[in-house]
Amino acid sequence: MIESETTPQQKSYKVLLIGESCRDIYHYGVCSRLCAEAPVPVFDYMAEETRPGMAANVLENLLTYNLEVDFLTNDASQLIKRRFVDTKSNQLLLREDIGHTVQSVNIPDCKKYDAVVISDYCKGLIDIAQVSELCRKFHGPVFVDSKNPNLRNFENAIIKINNDEESKMLNLPEECELIVTMGKMGAKWKGNSYQTPQVDVFDVTGAGDVFLATLCYFYLHTRDLDKSIPKAVYLASKSVQHMGVYILSPDDLEEVL
Repeated sequence: MIESETTPQQKSYKVLLIGESCRDIYHYGVCSRLCAEAPVPVFDYMAEETRPGMAANVLENLLTYNLEVDFLTNDASQLIKRRFVDTKSNQLLLREDIGHTVQSVNIPDCKKYDAVVISDYCKGLIDIAQVSELCRKFHGPVFVDSKNPNLRNFENAIIKINNDEESKMLNLPEECELIVTMGKMGAKWKGNSYQTPQVDVFDVTGAGDVFLATLCYFYLHTRDLDKSIPKAVYLASKSVQHMGVYILSPDDLEEVL
């Protein structure tokens, strides 16, 4: 359990979430033999499960915190990720991606929101010019998780990327807060390191979504990244202990509230 110096008071916050959504479809089965036609395993299908993915998973975790959320996104059926999982080993065998681009959306006036969260998968939903203007003019915090190596348009934002994305980063705005997540090594911000608990890792899918939603919630209540990041790291470690994208449970929240 992670101790909290400041327990957030129960205040209602309104958040605008912008980002691409997909359907995460999990095919579960067993591989116990090789194909006669080629040296590949035969997948004996057992079950199937569909979950909200990408920004839709961020939404589910924001709602866990009882935040009021408006969501700008695409039809999730436009982007599909199929994963084939061997239940004997819990190993991911194959991921099939269907759909690569969606249409952009118009960003409304954001004055009524306490925060904006951008989950950018670079599939075309987010108009860079509009987002750049939003980041310059919005008076509340803007949280960004982007797959775009060029981050210069996210001026004044709180930007979260992982260590692989950091190695490919091209540009960073002069005014921003950059948080880098590092898997089992935790996270870093402004030369500070935040360690993650040692846990059994089954699947890292969606851990960044949990981190982003948790960071947004605690920062809204504390206005302190140094207090918010450890909680985001801790709950992201809960996510990786489960197969597939993960939605925080009330029991998870009790450990940090």
